[in-house]
Amino acid sequence: LPNYLRFIKGLVDTNDLPLNVSREILQESRVTTKLKKAVARRALDMISKLQDDKDKYRTFWTQFGRVLKEGVVEDPANRDEILKLLRFATTKSIEDGSNEATVSLEQYLERAPKEQKKIYFLIAGSYEAAKNSPYLEQLKKKNVEVILLWDRIDEWMMNAVTEFKDHGFVSATAADLELGDLKGSEEK
Repeated sequence: LPNYLRFIKGLVDTNDLPLNVSREILQESRVTTKLKKAVARRALDMISKLQDDKDKYRTFWTQFGRVLKEGVVEDPANRDEILKLLRFATTKSIEDGSNEATVSLEQYLERAPKEQKKIYFLIAGSYEAAKNSPYLEQLKKKNVEVILLWDRIDEWMMNAVTEFKDHGFVSATAADLELGDLKGSEEK
């Protein structure tokens, strides 16, 4: 399995591996490459099905979420599937009193105004720094939800991600923050 799925343990039974087995042959074998892709896809499907039970997935996410974020960079072939599994804290979720990462990117896009063409995120050193960042003021005035990131792995992960479902990612700290046609609360 890829390194980001290191928390999964199991046994794969196959007749396709050659009888003369050495480490070099196994690492370079076409059969091993196909097995790796199939087992990784099956594992991601199992995790995806786990999302239906919110309590179990919350427990899973608190234990293995950081490890799963590695897959965004390490496995570009399955990047879209992994992005669907990620959970984030957002400015709207903290307004509701929760500091847990519970919002998926699909939920974020469902709640976003139709004029919003970007996914906005903020990377900070801690949860408190992210929550109280002055960069959020302009976006709050425009009623834009911002994904808050504070783990050490988040910056590395966000460098590898460019878009999700035709929505590009934009840092809230960007100098040329394009808010486009978004109407602010002061305009309403």
